[in-house]
Amino acid sequence: MNFRCLKCEGEDYIVKTTFMAEKTPGLRLELGTYYLKICSNCGYTEMYSAKVLDKDEEPKTQH
Repeated sequence: MNFRCLKCEGEDYIVKTTFMAEKTPGLRLELGTYYLKICSNCGYTEMYSAKVLDKDEEPKTQH
């Protein structure tokens, strides 16, 4: 994956995983997993939902 920081245009980054509380229908709280992509140069951070990213990586079955 090509990455260029939106703030400083640096190309190096680290990825961290974090858990955050999410509200679900019915006012229940669940922990959601998120990936933080952090620029090694300036610290600019992008957050991605693991549910969405991991869903894209599941193997597709052919019928």
